[in-house]
Amino acid sequence: MAMADHLVPGVTTVTPHGRYYAVHGLIAAQAEAEDLTIPEAQSLLRRAEVALAAVSFAHHPQALEWLPRAHGTDALARRLHTGTLTMSEAEAPGKDGYVGSRWGFWGPYNGSEIALGILAPGHMPAPGPRLEAAAVRAGLDGLLELARAETLSVDSLKSFGDQLCVCAGGERADGEWLAKVMCEPADPAETGSRSATRRQTIQLLARVVTEHPEQIRRFTRDIGPVLAFGDFLTSDSVTSGIDTAAVWRGVVLRNYSVGAWRRLWSWLVAQVDGLLPIEEVADRFAVELPDTTVDAFLSALPATQSTTGAPLPAEYDLRNVIDSPLPLTELRVLAAGARRVDELSGRVRDAFLGRRGVELGPEWTQRRLDEARPTKLRDFARQITHDLVARSQRIARAKARRRPDGTLWLPTRLHERGGLLYRTSQEGRGDVGLRLDQLGTVLATCGVLRYDGGSWSVTGRGRALLG
Repeated sequence: MAMADHLVPGVTTVTPHGRYYAVHGLIAAQAEAEDLTIPEAQSLLRRAEVALAAVSFAHHPQALEWLPRAHGTDALARRLHTGTLTMSEAEAPGKDGYVGSRWGFWGPYNGSEIALGILAPGHMPAPGPRLEAAAVRAGLDGLLELARAETLSVDSLKSFGDQLCVCAGGERADGEWLAKVMCEPADPAETGSRSATRRQTIQLLARVVTEHPEQIRRFTRDIGPVLAFGDFLTSDSVTSGIDTAAVWRGVVLRNYSVGAWRRLWSWLVAQVDGLLPIEEVADRFAVELPDTTVDAFLSALPATQSTTGAPLPAEYDLRNVIDSPLPLTELRVLAAGARRVDELSGRVRDAFLGRRGVELGPEWTQRRLDEARPTKLRDFARQITHDLVARSQRIARAKARRRPDGTLWLPTRLHERGGLLYRTSQEGRGDVGLRLDQLGTVLATCGVLRYDGGSWSVTGRGRALLG
């Protein structure tokens, strides 16, 4: 996650819409122009977000394949389906409105908007050095009038779709402005700056999209393997000259191992039903594995490196083995990642290893597997189970907080008492987000990329900005 933040500054896993950058910039400019108080700015921002969501719903009643719905649409669904929105009700913060926060969805976007220079740090939206008020006013022309209306008719909002929908920024002035903010370094002379790194990442994605037009439908799912495996990054005339390409390769490869630990831990927690001895959980893990040694298990792994030194898609292929139990699959993925410790080099290896010496990292996993080579794989699984449970409890205790009533809050879903385990809920098992999907949709909604007919392409604007 730290590496993703370094590679894609200004975009996070909760910022999929480019138009919210412009909306919040518009509110900042308007608050400054009218000298609004904090409550007045909060109300105007919420109303503008409600209007944006209502127009987007009117423009696309069914969700688009390539773009998430506007924020708050689900909470507004009942009102939207009646055909009329009463703005004072819809914008109200709390359970009856479209969002609980008094600042609407500014919170999730605020850090990104500050990183991009759109907004300045502060207790309310204020113009930053890269905000072009004229561009956001022109691009979002009509939004403030809708925000200040008493009621909105969904049918009447259809006429605003081509200018105010979350999908429409690429054709508007605010999209042209945001494309420059995303793709051009704040200071071209600062080659190592965060904005220069973001530009390189966008150049890399644009090149992958251009050279794999039929393959790329979803960024994380389809671009990830291109970045991680094969010789495209080193043999292509463009990507071979992009410094961040090697870093991205290491990050994507590392994420396979991170995802394997998350899936494995989620599976272990799911085995706990009621009170269960830890030994029973360990045995359930062990029984999912073949009766062999760790050495034989490692020897049976697929190749992870080609004869030319390029990473082979071992992790990707292992996850597509039919009928392989999840614990066995993820342990294989972890072992494949551990093998890469001695295969990768340079910036790829540095990014893959990340912070050195951490528990569960590739080097830690490699060491544990090597030490256990003569032992039974099932015994290794039992030991790993005990290690993971002990680690989870150790981390929970370190992050424990005392509640106002004197009770102790432990940030964990799995609890241990006297060797017995019980869980309060399931653990998530999804991969850590690398922000590629969100970067793709932000670039599409500011006109750098286009999704059409089931595939992505780079627009003329994108080619002009990226060179």
